[in-house]
Amino acid sequence: MQRFTNKFINTGANIKSILKEKKVDVDDILSLLKINEKELGMILDGEVQPSVSQLLQISSFLNVSVSRLLYGIDEDEKKVVKTTPEERVVIRRKEYLVYENLAPKFSNKAVEPFLVDIYKTKPLEIDESVHNGEEFIYLIEGKIKLTIEGKEYTLNVGDTIYFDSSQRHKIESLTDKSRIFATIYYGDTMLFKTKGKKMKDLINAAKAIGKQNIALINPDDSSIEALNKAIIEGLIDKAFLVGDKNNLQDKYAKLLTFSNHYDFEHIDSSLSNYYQIYAKRAVELIKENKADYLMKGNINTAIMLKEVLNKEYGIPTGRRISLVSIFELFDREKFILLTDPAINPELFPEGDLNLAKDIVNNAIDVAFALGMRKVNVALLDANEIPTEKIPSTILEKKLSELEWPANVDVYGPLSYDLALYEEAAIKKGLKDNSVAGNADVLVVPHIEAGNFLYKSWAMTMGADVANIVVGAKAPIVITSRSDSDMVKFLTICANAIYANYLKTRE
Repeated sequence: MQRFTNKFINTGANIKSILKEKKVDVDDILSLLKINEKELGMILDGEVQPSVSQLLQISSFLNVSVSRLLYGIDEDEKKVVKTTPEERVVIRRKEYLVYENLAPKFSNKAVEPFLVDIYKTKPLEIDESVHNGEEFIYLIEGKIKLTIEGKEYTLNVGDTIYFDSSQRHKIESLTDKSRIFATIYYGDTMLFKTKGKKMKDLINAAKAIGKQNIALINPDDSSIEALNKAIIEGLIDKAFLVGDKNNLQDKYAKLLTFSNHYDFEHIDSSLSNYYQIYAKRAVELIKENKADYLMKGNINTAIMLKEVLNKEYGIPTGRRISLVSIFELFDREKFILLTDPAINPELFPEGDLNLAKDIVNNAIDVAFALGMRKVNVALLDANEIPTEKIPSTILEKKLSELEWPANVDVYGPLSYDLALYEEAAIKKGLKDNSVAGNADVLVVPHIEAGNFLYKSWAMTMGADVANIVVGAKAPIVITSRSDSDMVKFLTICANAIYANYLKTRE
């Protein structure tokens, strides 16, 4: 559980209201979360916030959005929020800027209104800002100078200015004190752009964690753009950029726009094995508790994973590394997890059941992090009857017969239709099979099947997806240049949630 960081998030009161509305007994929540009455009482009384996994569990169990649990209102509801002067939130930035947020209770707004007091200070102490969107300023009192991309604009009382805030800009008072009314329009947030209810829950849950730190290995343009979007959306506080600082600044100067959030970990690229050193330093940042998770930039995946899994100084868990893809499909109201469509060539290398069990367990852990309290795992193959003509079906049968946690059912082999569609399962006589027709996790026998399925869902169906590389002591963000901005952003959200889950589980 976490202490509240936002006084306008009233999760406990919202849960109480929903329990009363839906006539759900508190004992059901105790059983769901597996906590004692004192711990639940602290949540309901607003003393502590439930963990993100608990938040997602409650959301699924009560069939309400995470937004409603946090803010008491669904994303698609028309909102009207009044704010009294006493309810405004004051934010002090250094000594010369005091912001007064005029609408702190309106969640996920596209426009941020402020009253800002600006005090005269030394020019060298004034920070430049760069962020997506547009900004409007109306000068109420005093006299200010606004510098945008090196050009100066002087405003007197009553003057206004409107500008694209992706340009470098800074503001200073020319009198002892000035006051402005400012509105910042961030553009359409990713929350509004995503299509599905469950992915909106994923974004809200990631934001509820608070800002985390990330180690980006040898940044490139694609990874920096994804990182910047996460900074804008409030997911990232500090980004450790591991690589040759001089090369990065020369090559990506126009993209490195959030200097307050970047911390360069300089390693000279003239060294013979600099890629390995980059990856090793990123791993050290995880071990030093400076970074919460890793992100791959311009580095070979095999080189990176070798350092991650190094038994002497890496962060291995003893498990096989695998990719878990989190999908929201249009015909169902839950996440469907797919593994492994990208890293492991086959589920059973040389018939090894233990290595296959690693891949399944990795996916189960992700399911738990997403709040699933009961996980059904389908081992996919061409049909549901084990046969020596298809050796993987024999191994899947053996894998499903291994011991699994009490709240996990693993069954295989199952064909795709029998795993996901209840009518097909009933026709095949699998009515009493808990996995058939109701799978949460699909495990493919070969990378080809996973890759085809992934691309058919993501590209042909246009389904939203997030990806997590699992199996180390911290998750790894791996995105492709062909991934959309949404996929990259949802992937960072998912990794933030999983990193938080690993820490709360320790």
